[in-house]
Amino acid sequence: MDDAMKRKQAKTVYQTICQVLDAEDWHYKKDEEKLTIECGAKGEDLPIELTIKVDADRQLVRVISMLPFTFPEDRRLNAAMAVSVVNNKLVHGCFDCSLPDGFVFFRICTTYRESLLSQEAVMYLILVACSTVDAYNDKFLMLSKDTLTLEQFIKAENK
Repeated sequence: MDDAMKRKQAKTVYQTICQVLDAEDWHYKKDEEKLTIECGAKGEDLPIELTIKVDADRQLVRVISMLPFTFPEDRRLNAAMAVSVVNNKLVHGCFDCSLPDGFVFFRICTTYRESLLSQEAVMYLILVACSTVDAYNDKFLMLSKDTLTLEQFIKAENK
């Protein structure tokens, strides 16, 4: 598929995402040139920020949620181990940890190669991202502040 066709298909997918957000009455900021959307949701404890990107070249949609805090340098290895423990349990999506910066974020993606995404598939990506981040963001925050030890985190996850 040539670049023009990929870009056209990506715009169609992007419009579907916007339609889903509009139908759900979400507020969002879009960048049609970069095919990105910034939006958020209110979690049980912390806000959930989402970036939705349509990648025309690779023909995929990525939903990324950066946690609103960073791990101090002396707790970053604990963050990486905790992320590994959580990822072992997840069915869709995963957390990533940046050791140099202390950032933790969740990402989930799907391809639309030789197809289009349904509105239900788009909503699924968004809901999985929100529910997964909401389930773990407070635990990661406590771990970053050392109010929860790595051992306590692992024990709670292995119940």
